[in-house]
Amino acid sequence: MKIGFQPAIEQKPREAFEFALENDFTHLEFLLDHPYYHYERIDHSELLELKESYGIEILLHASSAQTNFIALSSVVRKASYAELEKTINLAYRIDCPIITIHIGWNPGFITSKGFVFKEEWYAEHNEKVLIEEMIPFLKRNGEMIAIENTISLTEKLKRVFEKILSETDVKLTFDPGHYSIKEGHEIFLDNFERIVNVHLHDNRGEYDQHLPLGEGVIDFSFIPKSFKGYLTLELRDEDSILKSKEYLEGMWR
Repeated sequence: MKIGFQPAIEQKPREAFEFALENDFTHLEFLLDHPYYHYERIDHSELLELKESYGIEILLHASSAQTNFIALSSVVRKASYAELEKTINLAYRIDCPIITIHIGWNPGFITSKGFVFKEEWYAEHNEKVLIEEMIPFLKRNGEMIAIENTISLTEKLKRVFEKILSETDVKLTFDPGHYSIKEGHEIFLDNFERIVNVHLHDNRGEYDQHLPLGEGVIDFSFIPKSFKGYLTLELRDEDSILKSKEYLEGMWR
């Protein structure tokens, strides 16, 4: 069983590796939005040295705050792909097998009557840019990319995902916390053989809380004992990471 974690927010790289070794974790997943781990703030040779010294694998989570592959702006989308290409270059340098990405988001608007978001404003645009831009990119880079379930998926977006899965070698990262509060993510479970990474945290079914496992309502029994991929705790707090590891291991005792 490959159990790892995203570093706690105060952990610098060496501290994260030491914590992983001390507590029998198999891998670390670096979130590139964090200033300790972005490719412009970290030395890849240092990461290689730490990886080899501690015997801990490294996964990467591409920036989600600085990328948006379904932005209305073509400038933003082009910059997002350029950012992802830089992340891929880092992955090759440190022999990282998996890069998790988000496809992005569409904005809603605050009005005098409250928050308003309509998926139909973006449906045709999202379909067009994912087919014309994302699919060609994934045909070149899909073997190490894993798309995570994030935003709600309409029927049109689900059809686009089916096309992506049929035409590329892209992998999937499944987040049951997102699944419990968003719509249309069944397509990820329907393609479970493509899931290589599972992000683990809990919530109470209302919003994305990132609680320790067992403190919310999520049923994690969908993960078979035979799962060969990565189980990655996404708590970013040392105590919660350890508590959740114990909970996870207890599921299979």
